Amino acid sequence: MSDKSRNIIILIVILAIICAFFVLKNVDENKKEIKITSGLVIEKNQSGKIHFITIETFGEDENELNKLSFEVLDEDLWSAIEKNKYYFLTYSIKERGSFVLEEIQENDTFGKIYEKILREEKEQIEEEEQVEEREKFTAIFPSTDRLDTSDLTLLDSVKVDIDNDNKEEIIELYTTAQRDKNGEMMWDDGQKWFLLVHDEDKEYILFDEYVQIGTLEFWVFTSKNDYHILTLQTGSAVLKLSDYTYDIERESFVKKDIFNPEFLNVIHGSTVR
Repeated sequence: MSDKSRNIIILIVILAIICAFFVLKNVDENKKEIKITSGLVIEKNQSGKIHFITIETFGEDENELNKLSFEVLDEDLWSAIEKNKYYFLTYSIKERGSFVLEEIQENDTFGKIYEKILREEKEQIEEEEQVEEREKFTAIFPSTDRLDTSDLTLLDSVKVDIDNDNKEEIIELYTTAQRDKNGEMMWDDGQKWFLLVHDEDKEYILFDEYVQIGTLEFWVFTSKNDYHILTLQTGSAVLKLSDYTYDIERESFVKKDIFNPEFLNVIHGSTVR
């Protein structure tokens, strides 16, 4: 075979490959990629002559909900679609990735599953919120043994009839830090703090913790005829606000943490002089 014939054959093969490439490319461009899904129609929108619907459906995780939008080209199809109804959808995908609705059919089975999952999810959230709310409350009953305060320093004391029995209780704030001979406090980097309530023959220990580079303060106030003891614990990594009220029926104090953020790093605290 001559070189000329060989070159002609090679050229023909190359042209055939190029033609085949363009033929296959056109076939792929005209071929629709059909997919199916089910969902709840939550929106019907129109922009000029273009119609769109948006559905809510399950994601990869059954407990995850996704929103998908579809262009509706068929006028009859558009008119038949009702908002807030569940449908089985067949759609194609355009080159640019947008979805075009091809067919639609009501799907009550999906609706039942969808509503069941939403209901269970709501119940789970409510249960978690109830658990979280319960965890904020702590019942404090009278101590079996009285705290020995002989080696503690009394910082503050007030008498209040906190349980409305016409007898005043004594609220006392103590710390393990000591005073020097001049009466000045000798604070360490950290010390234990105690907040006690004495009620005749009973003693309640509301606070008994080691506080690192911080303090404990308390306030007594009334709100809607109820007495409250409010504590503020401060430190380099803590800023905790707690509320104590007395439960007459259970003869106990109920502690509720109002503010207690995690991973706290105090940058600055103002000082009033």
